[in-house]
Amino acid sequence: MATIGMIANALTQSFLWGNLLDKYKKPTQFVVVGELLAGFGHIFMVFGYVYFLGMNQLIVAGYVIIFALGGIEVFWSMSNVGWSALVSELTVIDERKKIMGQFSIIGGFGGIGGAYLGGILYDNGLGFDNGSIFNVAAVVMIISGIIVYFSIRLKEEEKVQKSDETEISENHSLRDLPSKLRIGYLIFIIALIFVNFGRNSIAIIIYLFLSDPTAFSATGGDIAFFSNVGSIAAMVSGLVVGFKVAKSDDYKVMMSGVLLSIAAITWLIITPNFALALVASFLIGSSHVVIESSSYSIVARMAPEEYRGRLFAYYNATFFLSWGIAATFIAGPIADFLIAQGSSNADAYRGSFIAALVLIAIGVVVLLISFRYSRKNELS
Repeated sequence: MATIGMIANALTQSFLWGNLLDKYKKPTQFVVVGELLAGFGHIFMVFGYVYFLGMNQLIVAGYVIIFALGGIEVFWSMSNVGWSALVSELTVIDERKKIMGQFSIIGGFGGIGGAYLGGILYDNGLGFDNGSIFNVAAVVMIISGIIVYFSIRLKEEEKVQKSDETEISENHSLRDLPSKLRIGYLIFIIALIFVNFGRNSIAIIIYLFLSDPTAFSATGGDIAFFSNVGSIAAMVSGLVVGFKVAKSDDYKVMMSGVLLSIAAITWLIITPNFALALVASFLIGSSHVVIESSSYSIVARMAPEEYRGRLFAYYNATFFLSWGIAATFIAGPIADFLIAQGSSNADAYRGSFIAALVLIAIGVVVLLISFRYSRKNELS
C-alpha cells in the first residue's frame, strides 16, 4: 500500500510538479490545489470501496483503497513540493531550521490527536465500513487548503500577480546548474537515500516486532503509547531545534540526527523489555525532526530560486520512497527469509533492524563525503 502511493508521489513531484513550479512560481496555489484535490479524492475513494464492501468483495475493496490512494498521491504531491518551496521563500537562511522545528511541534500534536481519533473511529472496523476514518481526514485536508489560501499571501507574489498575472518564468535546464553545485547536490541526495531508506525501512516492522509473542507481546494500547512517545519526542526536539540550535552548523546538526537514529535502532535490537523499548521510540522521534529540519536547510541553501521546485522534489522523493520501497524490497524480505530459515519472528525482525543499520552506515560515509565536498566548494 505504501509503495504504490509513495512511488506515485515521488515520480510526479520529480517529473511533473517540480518542473511546473519552477515555471510558474506559485507555491501557495500548489499547496491549496493539492490539499483540496486530495481531500475530495479521499471522499470519492470512500464511495468506491464502500460499494464493494456492500457486495462482500473485501479483497477488491482493499485494492480500491490501495490504488485510489496511489492516484490521490499524484495530486497530493503538488502540496508537498509547494510547501517545500513556500517555506524557503517565506524565510531567510538562519530561520529555516527554526521554522521546521516549530512545524514538528504542531505535527506532534497532530500525531497524538490523529492516532487517538483514528482509534476511536476505527472501533473494530466501523470507521472503515462507514468511511468516517477517511472522511474526517478529507475534511481536515480541505479546511487546511482553505486556510492556506486565505492566510499565506507573499507580498512579493502578490506584486508579481498584480503586475503580470500570466507571466511565465523561463524553465532552466538542470544541465545549466554549475557543475560543482550539481555534483554536491547529487552526493547529498545519495547520502539521504541511504539514511532515509535505512531508518524508514523498519517503520512498520517495529510494530510487528513489539506485538509478536516472541518479543514483547505488546497490546494495541502499548503500541499506541509507543507511537505517542515518538510524537512527544518530535515536539520536544522541535522546541530544541527551533530555539536552541537554529543557528548551529547544518552539517553537525544533521549528523547528530543520523547518530540518534543509529542509537535508536541499535537499542531496539538489544532492549530486554517493552518499557525500555520506549527509549528507542523517543530517539526515533527526535532523529526524524533533526534530520528533516537540518537536511531541508542544507537543500534550501544549495537550491537557486529558478531550480527550487525540481531540487526540492528530488529531495522530498528520498523521504517518500523510503517508507514503501525500502520495506517492500529490503526489510520485509529479509525478515521473511530469516523466518523461513527457522528464526523466531522477533529475531527475524532484529535481522531487518541490522540491515537498516548497514544502510544508514553507508549513508554516513556518503554524508561525510558530501559535507567535505560542500565545504571545499562553498556550496552553502
